[in-house]
Amino acid sequence: MRFFRNWGVFLTEFVYKGAEEKNRSGSHRMAYNASTFNSPSLNAMATNSSLIYQRDVSIAMNSTLEDANILGTLATNQTQLDIKGQLSRENSTHFYKYTLDGDNLKLAFVNNTASSNIRLQILNSSGKVVADSSETATQTLRDAYKNAASWDGLDQKAGDYYIKVTFDAAAFRAVPQKYSVAMYSGTRFSTSYQTTAKTQTSTRQAVLVDNTMTYSLIDAKAYETKASHVANETKAEAVNIGWIFADKSALSVTSRLTDVCSVQYYSLMLQKGDNLKLTYNNKTATSDTRVQLYDSSGTKLYADSQGTAAQKEAYKTLTGPDGVAVDPGQFLIKISYMPGEEKKEQLYDLKVFSGTSYTALYKTIAATQSWDDALATGRIGTAYSMQNVLASYLTTMSQGEETSIIDTLSQTV
Repeated sequence: MRFFRNWGVFLTEFVYKGAEEKNRSGSHRMAYNASTFNSPSLNAMATNSSLIYQRDVSIAMNSTLEDANILGTLATNQTQLDIKGQLSRENSTHFYKYTLDGDNLKLAFVNNTASSNIRLQILNSSGKVVADSSETATQTLRDAYKNAASWDGLDQKAGDYYIKVTFDAAAFRAVPQKYSVAMYSGTRFSTSYQTTAKTQTSTRQAVLVDNTMTYSLIDAKAYETKASHVANETKAEAVNIGWIFADKSALSVTSRLTDVCSVQYYSLMLQKGDNLKLTYNNKTATSDTRVQLYDSSGTKLYADSQGTAAQKEAYKTLTGPDGVAVDPGQFLIKISYMPGEEKKEQLYDLKVFSGTSYTALYKTIAATQSWDDALATGRIGTAYSMQNVLASYLTTMSQGEETSIIDTLSQTV
């Protein structure tokens, strides 16, 4: 990773390097293409110049059909959907949802651990099982599954469906089982969408939440820069995290809230796009935090995770697959503690997108100002002279009075 002092240099070098690659090869060449997911046994092959997109999702413990992770659209002769996950004793039921744009489904279901039996079921939009891999299922459901796993595929009406992965009825659950599911419709595809499921195995474990349905190119370029928050930060001092171009670039931030830096601002520019989508994850989750999206002036509030009912509904939209409808321009993100909340240190990350995919990720690692530095620079109280503080402290001590440097500091600021 390379570090850049400012985003101007950062983006200039990125654009230049991309042009250099194109000039050298004549076209942008990707390290991977969707032929990785070819399936001769199912008669489904990638076309030329195909691409792979990927993302991570989380599966919480005790999830239900309503918690199903959305995979996207399986379009005949266009897209391929792929899942990678792991069943365990602690997290033994996984749900996924997909939309079929066509009338045919083919799938390859593999238990990559294979030390215990696991089961895949296909459910319709009402939650009724229409295909089942288990030998304990009815003959009709087993036959439907065999059709789905065959050259011809399973005939299905266009619409929404679910995939359910569990241990089989009498399966031994002590050893986690890694699995993969590859889904096709038709005989070819030009784009593969790969979903990797991260499973929660303890109620104390904070899991990544990303409902934006935004995929990155598998070999998306990643760049990194550093910044720092200050105590009593104002919107005019917001950390600039860069620019977004719909379906091309995304922004990422890793930072932490502290009692010193308890209010933090980020500024960003939407260059091209008609929506903004955001994921926010409090990885510590021992204090309640708040996320707000504003316009550039900090006066128009688009969404608030802890605001009014309407503002919270807007935040739900912001963090969902549709995003908040906006025009290109500058925006502010404010991260803070909820009023009255104990200000324990909270490690968090956030991502901002526009569109449904990206090929470059710009990451900002934002440090926070220490109490000592904030005190010395006047961010807490009034700035003071180190020489004067030391002189005052030494004078007091030379006169035989017992004092501490902290007492002297508190009298000086």
